[in-house]
Amino acid sequence: MGGYHSNQRWASTVAAASEPGAGADIPRPERRVLIAVDGSKGAQRAFDYWSSMPGSQSDSIILLHSMEAPNVLTGLLLSPSGTFDYEEYEKQGRQLKQRSQQLSQELMAQCEKRRLHCKFVSEAGTPGATIVEAARKYAANVVVVGCRGNNGIRRTILGSVSDYVLQHSCRPVVVVPEIN
Repeated sequence: MGGYHSNQRWASTVAAASEPGAGADIPRPERRVLIAVDGSKGAQRAFDYWSSMPGSQSDSIILLHSMEAPNVLTGLLLSPSGTFDYEEYEKQGRQLKQRSQQLSQELMAQCEKRRLHCKFVSEAGTPGATIVEAARKYAANVVVVGCRGNNGIRRTILGSVSDYVLQHSCRPVVVVPEIN
């Protein structure tokens, strides 16, 4: 059974809160928002959506970039010679880091322009699992992700990061859809 609040108690609380200066001594709880970013249009839409929300300038925003490292086993299977090319693997790793640094610079500039309190974080791993784990690790109050709008068949075959996050996150999730 739910809690009971009398109308009289509620009315006095509302009246006190509406007085000028009321609640000034009560700190506003910090809202920690994790926004998944990857340089895609969907991720940019998610960032734009949340940054336009009322109160977003007071939020602590974590911009999470999940870097999925090249898979060594897949590289071996796809290699014509069947040998592992360590130099190519290292090159791909450097390109991922450079892309992450570039994304960080672009997004942090947008945060500064919009007067948002942002922190850019890069984590290695598969995107869905990395987002869910980072939300727990950083104690996010809400997770914001974009979606590409894949149809059912394509999503079934390729999987969907937003579906994964919705199914596995213990935090509220906002999925920002593609605009048609």
